[in-house]
Amino acid sequence: MMKHISSVQNQSVKKIIELQSKAKARKESNCFTVEGLRELQLAFMADYEATHIYWCPDILTDLTFKKWISKFNLNSIIISVSIEVYNKMVIRSSTEGVIGILKQKNIKLEDWQPKNNCPFLLVLESIEKPGNLGAILRTADASGVDAVIVSDPHTDIYNPNVIRSSVGGFFSVLTFVCENKQTKDFLKNFKINIYAASLQKSIKHTDGDFTKATAFVMGSEAKGLSAFWLKESTAIKIPMLGHVDSLNVSVATAILAYEVVRQRKS
Repeated sequence: MMKHISSVQNQSVKKIIELQSKAKARKESNCFTVEGLRELQLAFMADYEATHIYWCPDILTDLTFKKWISKFNLNSIIISVSIEVYNKMVIRSSTEGVIGILKQKNIKLEDWQPKNNCPFLLVLESIEKPGNLGAILRTADASGVDAVIVSDPHTDIYNPNVIRSSVGGFFSVLTFVCENKQTKDFLKNFKINIYAASLQKSIKHTDGDFTKATAFVMGSEAKGLSAFWLKESTAIKIPMLGHVDSLNVSVATAILAYEVVRQRKS
């Protein structure tokens, strides 16, 4: 018989809330949370393993849930919860009545090799806002980026707001986390041209040749790129025609990514 939780004081509820809100809890348990049918389906397609699936019958009918879960070969513990418990667990208000605890993947940059001679990578230095990181992963999926490297991270990539704002891109884009030096050594080793988004001594973004192996390095929202990357790269800029002098980092990344798409498709 399936276990049912009706009390918000249950220890499983408290664990979910910790995983949703605390990077430390996610790091110590090597787990993270995913809300919603589509996001969980994408996670399973990317071979993420779920330890627990919590399902709310008041939101998702028994027939619909069983039909959905039967599509996957899971060894997860499935627990039904009351709507009060479910609302306590989730961050989003409309996640279709299902939330899972998934194991993190420990993938390392040094174990990866680009599949072609002209890879396209995004390097994100010290991005602070989970929403921006998620939006960039969404763009990376749409524009065919080979990998995203989160360098000298200032936010946890397993933050639920990263996953939410990526609209599933989190699971479809190869993502690594490492330090600046390791990232630079990797790019140099594979002879990948490094371009830094910067306003100083830069060329127009449409003047670069991105048909070759390319990596764009994007800086943090508050401080931009560090001197480490500015001295290791060719600076490029997106023309600003108004009174403000910069774009949101996720918007700027999208513009640069689609310049690569334009050049490689033409």
